[in-house]
Amino acid sequence: MKVVMPMIFLSTLLRQSIYDIEGRRLGVLRDISVSLNETFPVVTALVVRSPLGNSQNDMIIPWYQVNSLEEPQIHLVVKQPQIASYTPQSDELLLKRDILDKQIVDTQGFRVVKVNDLKLAQIKKTVRLVGVDISLSGLLRRLGVLTPVETLSRVLPIQLNDRTITWNYVEPIQVVRGGATTGQLVPAFAGASASLGVSGVVPKVQLNVSQSKLADLHPADIADILEQLDVEDAGAMLERLDTETAADTLNEVEPMRQYELLSELDPERASDLLEVLPPDDAADILADLPAEEAERLLNLMPTNESQPIRDLLRYGEETAGGIMTPEVLSLSQELTVEEALVYLRQHSAHLEMIYYLYVVDSDKHLVGVVSLRELVVAEPTTRLQDLMDRDLIKVTTDTDQEEVARVISKYDLLGVPVVDSENHLVGLITVDDVIDVLHEEQAEDFSEMAGATVEELEEEEHFSWHAALSRVTWLTVNVAAGFAVAFV
Repeated sequence: MKVVMPMIFLSTLLRQSIYDIEGRRLGVLRDISVSLNETFPVVTALVVRSPLGNSQNDMIIPWYQVNSLEEPQIHLVVKQPQIASYTPQSDELLLKRDILDKQIVDTQGFRVVKVNDLKLAQIKKTVRLVGVDISLSGLLRRLGVLTPVETLSRVLPIQLNDRTITWNYVEPIQVVRGGATTGQLVPAFAGASASLGVSGVVPKVQLNVSQSKLADLHPADIADILEQLDVEDAGAMLERLDTETAADTLNEVEPMRQYELLSELDPERASDLLEVLPPDDAADILADLPAEEAERLLNLMPTNESQPIRDLLRYGEETAGGIMTPEVLSLSQELTVEEALVYLRQHSAHLEMIYYLYVVDSDKHLVGVVSLRELVVAEPTTRLQDLMDRDLIKVTTDTDQEEVARVISKYDLLGVPVVDSENHLVGLITVDDVIDVLHEEQAEDFSEMAGATVEELEEEEHFSWHAALSRVTWLTVNVAAGFAVAFV
């Protein structure tokens, strides 16, 4: 027989009267404390506002002295004088104060949403936070008008779909401003007393639950989430990711946002992220920064890491030199196939692509190309100069990026080598780089047709969608209220 757990919503509990075992009214429920130690947080205590309405006299009642949350009224299992003192732990938070109405990250839907209500479930004597309600129904429930609107929805085309995210797919993101910088969880309660006065409340709590939920996402999905947050919260979230994930995420963020995020980070941390990225990606980001800021970040890097980036920044942004990566493997034409394979194993781990192997002479001039397949199936003693294709496609550092894209598309290449004016191999442009170029060119073409810059179009699109979405809820509520008044 399948057991169905009755769901309890926080909005229906708040301001309910609390009674002791003798029926004496103690006050009303102000908040509920939960511990974040488990996947689905466990309720640990109730915060009760006294009949005097004075927050200084609020009581924190341990959960084991509460009978149930499933009954119409909330009763304790002890008399008022027997209420035990409760010492809040550092991993406990208050549902109303710290989660309700806050922004959270839906790590399944890759989006930032606002909590309209919280869903709890009681299994025997244990109550857990099981999900967050982000639906219009959740908001209407809190306003006390859900029932009449549901009645109207039976005769009018009003859809009240349930939109609940289970807690294991949730990542809270509110952080302390200028407070805890150690990465530790800030206590939901100040001190260990049973009083929760205004003077002892932390105004904003750092919800620093496990980052594994975010770290398991693809950097592009994390970037989508960061772009929905204000820059302060986005910077804080980026700070909490490991260096490699944070760097890859920064690289996926829109250029307009990259500088804002870097400004939120400590300069050392920002420099570390750029250092992890391939030089061409780091150069793309730094090219959009003020020159002084870019130079400051470069100076924090080791010379062997910063110099390739500086070299790339010398080229025009829309040239082959500006979009190439300098991390390209070259092999001497004097090497045998066996020697080349040994060299590959020792030096290719960090490379973006090794499908094409470029061959140079003793003066580092590009003289040919060998595919990895050709190298693997060739006789071990064959020299590369006898195996390579001398009729190779290449571009120069000053070739326009649109021409590079045309060349790669025309010859169906995975990448094209870049040479300087003296035919020295200096870099490689991959098909991924070309895709970015095509997107950029399409955006520019569209902006010309629309008579606006790319930045203006992006801002307009962002504003229009967010302005519309921010009004949907209240428009729906107003319409429903209007119908309700009409029927009265």
